[in-house]
Amino acid sequence: MANIGFRKIFSSIQNHFLSTSAAFYSSSSCSSVSRPFTVEYLMNSCGLSLKSAISASNKILLVENNLKNPDSVLDLLKSHGFSSTQVAKLIEKRPSLLLSKVEGNLKPKIVFLVGNGFKGSLLPELIVGNPIILLRALDSHIKPSIEFLKGVLQNEEKFIAAIRRSSWLITFGWKGIVKPNIEYLIGEGIPISNICKFIQLQPRSMLQKPDRMIYSVEYVKKLGIEPSTPMFVHALKTMTGMSETTWKKKFEVLKSLGWNEEQIVSAFKRNPYFMAASEEKLRLATDFYMNTMNLDLDTLVSYPTFFVYGIDQRIRPRYNVLKVLQSKNLVSKEKKIEWLYTVSEKVFRDNYVLKYVDEVPELLQIYDVTGKKQRKAT
Repeated sequence: MANIGFRKIFSSIQNHFLSTSAAFYSSSSCSSVSRPFTVEYLMNSCGLSLKSAISASNKILLVENNLKNPDSVLDLLKSHGFSSTQVAKLIEKRPSLLLSKVEGNLKPKIVFLVGNGFKGSLLPELIVGNPIILLRALDSHIKPSIEFLKGVLQNEEKFIAAIRRSSWLITFGWKGIVKPNIEYLIGEGIPISNICKFIQLQPRSMLQKPDRMIYSVEYVKKLGIEPSTPMFVHALKTMTGMSETTWKKKFEVLKSLGWNEEQIVSAFKRNPYFMAASEEKLRLATDFYMNTMNLDLDTLVSYPTFFVYGIDQRIRPRYNVLKVLQSKNLVSKEKKIEWLYTVSEKVFRDNYVLKYVDEVPELLQIYDVTGKKQRKAT
């Protein structure tokens, strides 16, 4: 009896709290009046916070004696491995999913996704990341877009990897954008294997309007990189990753630092990712290499990868080590050693730090203090 009385008191307090809080949020931050029962359901059954539940309640209306559909939606999600946290995130993003039919809508889509590789934790990861997938029509959108992409990528593992990087590939306008872009690349003579690599490297590039894709391809071709070569997709990835305005600004920055157009193009053809560096990094890196390391522009053109590396994380620690070794005649001052900045972390540490640590005890400290915490093994 005491327990029953406690539950009634607790329920009364909870309902009063919900109603009062809902009214508060409604009057202070929401443009429309929230629905107390909907808020309660979103909190107790879906796991939303009070604030999120109030916001979501302005987008759907749940009726206390008609919960079969929302309950079925939640059961479907949980039966396919969605955690409580994932359910809450999904419903917070798309509360209208609670009103979707299970048998004739959500379930067939989920079954299709599972059948195409999104098993276990991959399914909730995909849907929570991009709930629009469940709002697209199965037969006219989801199926044809997935079947087309799988046909191009020719491998389920590559397909899953690409979609995990950009799930918009299967929700965006695949007929008007994704499909035409891929077919255009094929028509330009880019090997399917390279297109697969491009989709994996930069899946979002496939979401650009076809005219932008055509512009980027034509520009890369004018720079002298052939579509049939492996380097083409890396150049295309860089080009499609920035606007035309940004590309031109970077050109102007490099010219202001003494580069001419021929040198810029030459470096780009060696390693297109050097142009992915920010304008600030292009300035700082050029200054460091030329004024601190005393490298000339021809060397930078030959080693554009230098602009991909972190100065403080990789280059400066190696520079400090090599400077000490040269001062002790352990490394020739005359020998061009720029390639030592491109070797792996392990190779450099083993052959130019640990190898000489007995002769130069402070070498390890010099190397570690300047970059150990921030460096990544490569």
